[in-house]
Amino acid sequence: MSAIGSPIGVDEGAGAVQRAAASIRELVMQRRLLPGQQVRQEDLSHQIGISRGPIREALQILQADGVVAYERNRGYFVTQFSADEMRQLYLARDLLETAVLTELGRPGEEELAALVAINEEIRAAGPDFDQMMRGNDLFHARILDLSPQRLLVAEIDRVWRMSVAYRALSVSVLNDSAVVAEEHDGMLEALRDGDGATLADLWRSHRQVSLNRLLPILR
Repeated sequence: MSAIGSPIGVDEGAGAVQRAAASIRELVMQRRLLPGQQVRQEDLSHQIGISRGPIREALQILQADGVVAYERNRGYFVTQFSADEMRQLYLARDLLETAVLTELGRPGEEELAALVAINEEIRAAGPDFDQMMRGNDLFHARILDLSPQRLLVAEIDRVWRMSVAYRALSVSVLNDSAVVAEEHDGMLEALRDGDGATLADLWRSHRQVSLNRLLPILR
């Protein structure tokens, strides 16, 4: 599982479709494309420096991922979810993530040190939303990547991609990197202890706080 993100302004060439898809995800994560907003291919072509052909293919990939939706005769839009749909997505995450996290053992010192470093970058982000969001995604992705349950982790990644716009919205509403990092501190302690059950409980609380921030906005 990898954190969502890619540089904006990439050149045409091999892998242009993949780079276009990553750049569009980045725009959604940065809240430069919002839920319900139309995704105009011509505007994207100018914005990310890739021709419309690869962008069109990238949008088809993102449609399959649930990031965008296509409406006949209107085009592509960033996917919108109702409050009930968001509850379903978070329920799916709860079931999948709990199954993965409870089975995790204690990681090695090198991996623990990497996670601590990521969390300190989050703590230092202050009001820098992009740094906080990117760090938060990377922190969680690195922990999930410790699991050998690859099929479950792949499904978690799919659900995360579907809800990227709303996860970004939740983090922007909080806008407090110190709070996010403090919640992660408890997860790191559980990892050091090899306590998957406690890790899953802390992760669930962290996730529920995020959902609670979203629901009043979606009603």
